[in-house]
Amino acid sequence: MPRKALVALATVGLLPALLLAGCASSSPTGMPSVSPEPSPSPTSTVIAEPVDVKDAFREIAYASCDKASAEGVVESGWDGTQKAIMIPKSMAYKDFNAVYVDENGVAALIWETDSFAACNASNGFALAEEAGQEFDLDLTFNEADGTYQTTLDQGPDQDPFVATYSVANGLIVQQHIDADWGETTIEITYGMPSDDDIAFLRTAVDAFLAENG
Repeated sequence: MPRKALVALATVGLLPALLLAGCASSSPTGMPSVSPEPSPSPTSTVIAEPVDVKDAFREIAYASCDKASAEGVVESGWDGTQKAIMIPKSMAYKDFNAVYVDENGVAALIWETDSFAACNASNGFALAEEAGQEFDLDLTFNEADGTYQTTLDQGPDQDPFVATYSVANGLIVQQHIDADWGETTIEITYGMPSDDDIAFLRTAVDAFLAENG
């Protein structure tokens, strides 16, 4: 299965990253509380530019998405008022494992890993490689802070946005987005989401199945 496979096993459609419509807002419990593993802080020392910037970033991108998919991840943006949550597929709830929560606590299912800062770059590499092509990525490296910067496509009828990735211990730990609709910094925390975060997923799944089952 390609790396851009759906994070939820149903086949309905793509919901835009961190701009999804809400499905439900209650927060049921019932799963043991597990504290996410804090992500390392972005590196702040001067770092020499890699010999091949794209190859270096490719490894980082794949490692980040692999870790998020295997261990779970929580990504928060807009000053922590919105978040994207993914649990491992092995622990999926009724075949679903990812959800978006808006500033009002309303939850909606996420269908593709493109919606996660930890995965959107690796998906681009994977799609190009599956097609036997070179990933057309205009990528720069900043030696002052070790960040990688590129421009990502938002899809039809939307302008691309500039994405700046902060890296620590070989993983993407922060993504700054500068788009026509505004900008935000997304903080990435790898590890199993908390019981409260998993509850949002359960709520969204139950609401979706009630409406479409």
